[in-house]
Amino acid sequence: MSSNGSEHETNNSSTNSTGSSIVSWTTIDVEQWLYSLNLSNFVGKFCKENGVDGLTLLLMKENDLKQAPLAIERLVDIKKLWYHIRLLQCQENDFYSPLNISSSSSYLTNENDEQISMLLSSKQQCSNDNTQKHNHSSLSPTHLLESNIHNMYSSCQINSQQKPLFGMPTGEKRKLLVSFIYALISGIWTSFIMVVVHNRVPNVQKYPPLPDLFLDNIPHIAWAFTVSEYIIIMMSFTFLLILIFHKYWNIILRRFFTLGGTIFFLRSITMLVTSLSVPGHHLECTPLQYGTSFEILSRCLQIFLFQGLSIQGVRSCGDYMFSGHTVVLTLLNHCITEYTTSDFYAVHLASWFFNIFGMILILAAHEHYTIDVFIAFFLTSRLFLYYHSLANNAVLHSRTDNRLSIWFPMFSYFEKNIQCMVPNVLRVPWPLKVFHIHDEIYDEKQKEFPLKCDNKQCNIHKEKRKNE
Repeated sequence: MSSNGSEHETNNSSTNSTGSSIVSWTTIDVEQWLYSLNLSNFVGKFCKENGVDGLTLLLMKENDLKQAPLAIERLVDIKKLWYHIRLLQCQENDFYSPLNISSSSSYLTNENDEQISMLLSSKQQCSNDNTQKHNHSSLSPTHLLESNIHNMYSSCQINSQQKPLFGMPTGEKRKLLVSFIYALISGIWTSFIMVVVHNRVPNVQKYPPLPDLFLDNIPHIAWAFTVSEYIIIMMSFTFLLILIFHKYWNIILRRFFTLGGTIFFLRSITMLVTSLSVPGHHLECTPLQYGTSFEILSRCLQIFLFQGLSIQGVRSCGDYMFSGHTVVLTLLNHCITEYTTSDFYAVHLASWFFNIFGMILILAAHEHYTIDVFIAFFLTSRLFLYYHSLANNAVLHSRTDNRLSIWFPMFSYFEKNIQCMVPNVLRVPWPLKVFHIHDEIYDEKQKEFPLKCDNKQCNIHKEKRKNE
């Protein structure tokens, strides 16, 4: 143990003695670095024969040590040299930052692409974050969009000493308020349209239910729709718990309001322009004539306050294209699976199960046509994926490219400071910090509780705080 400690000490002292970054090292600095590691027998191959400098060390791979012109033969020497080279590469995270890579990298040759891939993998390995805790589940919607090029612009660092690619930008609370107002207006408008379409619902005797392959072969189950609404309530509480314990809850909630408001605004248009006949004879749907504006407003507020739930006594007709219940189920499912780590795999499976099972219950209750449920699921899931794909791509946030602000002004306003995937970092909410002060590490600089760490990490943080 003492020999390892001294080895690290000599390594750090040699690095600091140069007084400059590793990128600017000369062959003399590399020679001093090898002497400090008791690897002086490689000075000839590295410095005198091949002129290896700091930039070369940062671009090296393990195979470079095995192949000509270095061609080191002993395995122990290869591993020892590669270990210390990797330590140097981990100290230079700025060198591997995607912001330092030219935008023309997509036109590089295969050899250069392999080199960039190596640089990015070095950056990811050197991250001080616990990626096992910050990662996204394989069941999350945006996991389908991940690739090497996508991750090149979406990986984030939270606790690194360098300036993070992802932080908590200013103005997020104001954006959250704007998104809430947007969702509020959209909800009230949709409730008003539901009152309008109820007045225009076709008479079931004159316009019988349309042929539907699923509804025609599945018997009506009276209690199914009620169960689907209880599933919505259960998933809503799950999503609320995630917001309570997630570090970036305001970003998640803002996106929920934005997506929900947009989808329901589209729903208000589709159910207004086309009035479908009721999907079943069991539905008692007759046009309601509201004589005064006060009656219309009262009915609108009733639908909005109780969110159109039949278990709250809300009975609406004519709002079939497309299913609002399916929209809420799908949006909650995608948020739950996207903003929790892979450690919650059982929760993700349950979320997807209840999403699909709830859609089947809606059809079993004959409250919507099959096309209503299918379009609701497809539109909600695609909009969620497209929104997050744009938000996670830092290239689209370039200040020199204003196409995003022209075509999607609201999205550009909400996401202009978010240039990567939101890390799934859990925190202890402030009422519980008093009870968990000994189990969590409190970072006075960031004013937050990071994830629980082991004793070794706790001791490291304690030593840092003492030195500060």
